[in-house]
Amino acid sequence: MAMLQFLINFQRRIGKMLWALSLITLINLGSLLLLSNQAVLADSDTPLTTPPKAEKTELGLSQQEKEEAYEEAKEALSQDPQKGVEKLYEEEKEKYEESQPDKNVLEKAKDMIEGLTNND
Repeated sequence: MAMLQFLINFQRRIGKMLWALSLITLINLGSLLLLSNQAVLADSDTPLTTPPKAEKTELGLSQQEKEEAYEEAKEALSQDPQKGVEKLYEEEKEKYEESQPDKNVLEKAKDMIEGLTNND
């Protein structure tokens, strides 16, 4: 009787394992069929895969603006290599500060510290 019960349990386990293997096989076959169609979507002529053409460089400047900035920096360096770039930086900083009248918290703190240290 115990042997018969063992054989029945063994048969059930084998049946469950066969069902599991058959389901795994069907899932794998289905995924292979889906993946084989993905190559059709990789066509390079589709408008979704072609990058947009832009006249801007990686810095957000057009080629002409980039060349003008280069010439300006080159001219500043030719006048005085040490002071040219610093002067150009100060001019750009002044333009920025004029366009941004509100100071941020760090600049206000810096001004307060400079005021405290200069008064001593």
